Amino acid sequence: MSKSTKLHTAADQYEDANILSMYLKEINRIPLMTREEEEIIARKAAEGDPASRKRLIEANLRFVVNVAKKYQNQGLPLIDLINEGNIGLMNAIEKYDVDRGYHFISYAVWWIKQSILKAICEKSRTVRLPLNRANELLQIQKAQRVVMHDTGEEPTMEELGEITQMDPKLIGDLLSISKEMVSLDAPVFGDPSNSTVGDFIEDNYRSADDIVMENSLRDDINDALAMLTEKERDIIEMRYGLNGAIPMSLKEIGELYNLTKERIRQIEKKALERMKNPTRLKILASYTA
Repeated sequence: MSKSTKLHTAADQYEDANILSMYLKEINRIPLMTREEEEIIARKAAEGDPASRKRLIEANLRFVVNVAKKYQNQGLPLIDLINEGNIGLMNAIEKYDVDRGYHFISYAVWWIKQSILKAICEKSRTVRLPLNRANELLQIQKAQRVVMHDTGEEPTMEELGEITQMDPKLIGDLLSISKEMVSLDAPVFGDPSNSTVGDFIEDNYRSADDIVMENSLRDDINDALAMLTEKERDIIEMRYGLNGAIPMSLKEIGELYNLTKERIRQIEKKALERMKNPTRLKILASYTA
């Protein structure tokens, strides 16, 4: 790389940092919405009101930033990840149905994550992985970095399997394919059935019983959450990744509510105490038996 190219790259990074800093300051001044306000605004947005759609987008921009931060060091700068996440947010608004009863951001998080993952998959790699495999590969690589940082040693496939809850063979296949720069969508040479590389990697299968159990657990958790205030429920959902929310730190949640980390901790503690109903605890404990 020439000296002029290095200087140009440094200048671009400096400019991106300035733009990002200004953007974060701007969105931190945008007021958040209560659940009641969100429902009213979302209904108006669904009816085609542009001002309501704009308000719904702006009120959730801080959440997009928090999601985007979790995908740093995957080949795209943070500012690009945020832009892609915002596209996902706008897609979520088009699909959101207020009458389903879900908190908007719990619904939108899937669209935000998918938009970011798609960008990472398509723009930062010559390997073209399907989104589900790209997501799995990101989890594996994150686990690798954690183990390397903690132990200084390369983790085995079995260790990665324990951390990610994935099949060690699948982990080995994904890492091998990634290193060799082969697309999972690429055709297998000489195969008359037009199979792709991805066809030869075993999928993690979820049985009907698993799905029923998962739905039942979700319903019982929501019954326990129903006794909380709106803010308490939202904080518990974001803290523990319930109902589609991404698990967040006390600091990250505090930034969304403009509250200190300690205040969020107090609200969380109070909410958990309120949920300690003996009957509910017995029901939830049955899932771990």
